[in-house]
Amino acid sequence: MTKEEYQRRIQDVKAKAHGRWPELLLHLGLDARMISKRACMPCPFCAKGTDRFQFTDKYGDGSYFCRKCGGGDGFKLAQQMTGMDFHTLLLAIESYLGMNPLAAQARSPRSSQDGLKDILRIWNEACAVTADDVVGRYLASRGLVLPAYPSALRFHPKLTYYSKDGNGRSRPVADYPAMVACLRDAEGNVFAIQRTYLPDGRKLSGADAKKSLGRGISGVPVQLYEPTEELAVSEGIEKSLAVHLATGKPTWAMLGAGNFEKLWIPDTVTRVSIYADNDADGDFTGQACAFALARRLKREEKEGMRREVRVFVPKFPGVDWSDIWLRRWQAEMERSQAAPQQVQCQPPRPRPRHAEPRATERKRAEMMELA
Repeated sequence: MTKEEYQRRIQDVKAKAHGRWPELLLHLGLDARMISKRACMPCPFCAKGTDRFQFTDKYGDGSYFCRKCGGGDGFKLAQQMTGMDFHTLLLAIESYLGMNPLAAQARSPRSSQDGLKDILRIWNEACAVTADDVVGRYLASRGLVLPAYPSALRFHPKLTYYSKDGNGRSRPVADYPAMVACLRDAEGNVFAIQRTYLPDGRKLSGADAKKSLGRGISGVPVQLYEPTEELAVSEGIEKSLAVHLATGKPTWAMLGAGNFEKLWIPDTVTRVSIYADNDADGDFTGQACAFALARRLKREEKEGMRREVRVFVPKFPGVDWSDIWLRRWQAEMERSQAAPQQVQCQPPRPRPRHAEPRATERKRAEMMELA
């Protein structure tokens, strides 16, 4: 990155942080009394006096003033109070604002390099997904049949699965086929992966069927398809493939609802569709995270970024978009198999009185549609 590009990057961050410095500084751990109450207090720079310092945020840039050593902006205040160098602070603010979440977390260079070697080894051992391999058959069993699968997905024939013992140490359990998805940085380099273990061609039972490897992945998606002026995002890989098949929209998989709000979206995208899970049978996590992203994107309109943002949620609790697509695909398969056998036209039989309740009928009807 050239000096001019770095300066433009700083200016972009300052523009997005404008008017949001109080929440940014609280997020970075500064004293709430200083930020929220605008209390006069000893200066953290000259460490003197009792009331000579005050956070003012007069122009929305996080400004402060000390009667002895002068003033500064939010960057200078955050550096002094957190001890971060400027670049580390820039990354942290970019991550919070959803601008560049790829490397905001601090990590030692050595551990990062060692982890990256394992990530690239696994990724390079894997091969492109085909209809005949374990991953292709697994996806087909979910109705996710494609003429060609995204290059962000690969098939690994024999990947070791680890589980922690009673002492918290990882121990090898078995080798399983796996679907491997890659996450790429701003330069397009693979820096993290997600592994979905598929013993006997089915997703491993239990909470650890999917495991991520890599750091700094918060808010980073698996970019299944290149976005145009439109982009659709969903929680998982299977759900995102289902949305793509049903709508034709380019999709990204967020690898969890908690990553929605930190997602960075290219400026070229003017229409964003967020496909959430219906977690009304739980704690509404799917809906809450989806609307948090939508809210952030709408707030960015104040900075001149005009986007059409829509959130889609299945009508019924416990239902996600891969469920809906699978029902639709199964129904289409049944119709296509039955069509050649319908030699004679049979009149429809009347619906018996003991048929399904209307709520069940509505749920089945919804399963046949996808926005």
